[in-house]
Amino acid sequence: MPRRAVLLVLFLSGLFFFGQAAHPRSGQVPTPAAKAAELVSFLRDDSFRAAANLADRLLADRALDAETMAVCGLAVLLEGRVDEAEAILTKAIERSPDNPEAHLGLGRIARIRNDRDGALSHLRRAVPSAEFYGNALRHLWRASWDDGLVDDLLEIYKLAEERYGRESRPLPSWFTNGLAQIKGLAGKRLFEMEGRFERLPVPLKAPANPQARFRMIDLKLNGKGEYPFHIDSASADFLTLSPLLAEELGLLPTGRSTAVGVGTAEVAVRFSVLDKVELGPLTFRNVPVMVSDIRTLRGLKEGLVGTAMLKRFNVTIDVEAGVLDLFPLDRPELLAARIDRTAVAADVPLYLFDATTVEAAVAGAPPALYILDSAAATNLVDGPFFTKHIQPKLDPGRIVARDIRGAGGVQTVNMVNGMTIGLGRLAFEDQTICEFSMETLNSIGGRYLAGLLGNPVLWPYRVHIDFRAGRLILERRS
Repeated sequence: MPRRAVLLVLFLSGLFFFGQAAHPRSGQVPTPAAKAAELVSFLRDDSFRAAANLADRLLADRALDAETMAVCGLAVLLEGRVDEAEAILTKAIERSPDNPEAHLGLGRIARIRNDRDGALSHLRRAVPSAEFYGNALRHLWRASWDDGLVDDLLEIYKLAEERYGRESRPLPSWFTNGLAQIKGLAGKRLFEMEGRFERLPVPLKAPANPQARFRMIDLKLNGKGEYPFHIDSASADFLTLSPLLAEELGLLPTGRSTAVGVGTAEVAVRFSVLDKVELGPLTFRNVPVMVSDIRTLRGLKEGLVGTAMLKRFNVTIDVEAGVLDLFPLDRPELLAARIDRTAVAADVPLYLFDATTVEAAVAGAPPALYILDSAAATNLVDGPFFTKHIQPKLDPGRIVARDIRGAGGVQTVNMVNGMTIGLGRLAFEDQTICEFSMETLNSIGGRYLAGLLGNPVLWPYRVHIDFRAGRLILERRS
């Protein structure tokens, strides 16, 4: 098995930590209040699966109060059961309309469905949460960041200062870095898009290495020149630039952090702002970017296009034809007209837990949510999930140690070839999976995902990403 690049850039600037609630003393029968406190503790500790298991037991009580029901709905959501969580949270909010935890869960679901207005409305009502105000503020900030109104961001920053100050806690670094990026932009809009189109075909560039399966497009930056950008749907951000490219453009850093992904090394990250990004007839102005020294970009004048940019359109990617098509998000019929419904092999829900996410059944394991990574050349499965659901069915001789390369360099993993991945009614045979600890990546994203699916499940098809309706559609080629 050749070593293939796996691009996965999830940044620590979004990471937040909470304390723990006390557990009942041993030997005592836990009271309902104690169980609720334990549930909150699990969520604070990012123990998403344990929280969901406890929530399922609590939800069996028909007399469950609305406040505990809302936290249960949040736990179910963070394990990835989106529709089930929505039903629970909606019921909780019917009983208690101002419940902040219910609004937090529904706000996150709105973000998952690319509904910025709905997210902003719910998340503002989630900030009063005594236990999860940090979570609410983080998602409110990110939803407002996507919306781009700088004055709204400044207002949220003041709200966060007051709320964290009430607990004598410092603001997280993602707030302070974000504030530095919008300095001097009061009254303006981030990612402001100019230009009209109905279909924008963008040529895809293949890498020089024929074994590498990622694809790139050219973007013109600050009116100077065009540079290649990897299409990376696992990156939550708008654009990431290599240090060499940032240096050529003369970008000034506005903040610093670190990043994690595949590989054993942390990666240095800086923040900056581009005045202008051009793509055909489209221009984006006031564009915050990351400058990251990931191994994939090291020594190159290149970058990554992340989900925060892609989700502003409906998208078709056809690597065989060598084109990425963009359609206006508010004109879903334009994408629909390009799809041959008689040739559709899979039409499944697409979620936005910041990165693109789908439900899949890997190697006979129960269905679970996986990051969908257009820049990854292999598939990852969370270590505990692999041990419980996949390893017992395998001949030990099939599990071999191999290296994969990603943002943080080379990492040795347990690899298995010849596995089947189910996506909707579609089965992908002869796939490679790698056992990989998702713990840190899941804590950053604030949810449980069982792994990551790479582009081997995408590129055999014409890939349609309907960000408006939340669907991934794979179409067989003629």
